[in-house]
Amino acid sequence: MTENMTYSQMLAELQGIVDAVSRDDCPVDDLEEKVQRAGLLIKTLRARLKKTEKSVSQMLTEIDS
Repeated sequence: MTENMTYSQMLAELQGIVDAVSRDDCPVDDLEEKVQRAGLLIKTLRARLKKTEKSVSQMLTEIDS
């Protein structure tokens, strides 16, 4: 499901999850699912950042050549 989402959409969803689990009224029954989803989002966001960093670094190397 995260494959079709933009970085901004995933970040917004992650922030929503953080906000939800930070409130006192977050149902315990939903907590595990929310934490798993947050973990997936974090993993995907990190991968996209690393990919972008590598791409930008390669472009800068090519420009300097």
